[in-house]
Amino acid sequence: MVDMQLLNSTLVALAVLTGVAIALSAAIVAVAAIIRRGYARTGGSQRGLLQHPAAGTRDARRLVLR
Repeated sequence: MVDMQLLNSTLVALAVLTGVAIALSAAIVAVAAIIRRGYARTGGSQRGLLQHPAAGTRDARRLVLR
């Protein structure tokens, strides 16, 4: 009798814990989806802003080996 009550309460606790974990993961996924939709992307590559040195010009930086 006590063993069945212990088993039942353990199974109920495990079911509740599983439900909480699923609800938490669903909430995290929902928040991530809302954040992705709500904000514009920042960062990334800025290919248009890169300036390549002209051919024949020297780079002012030097490699110093010690």
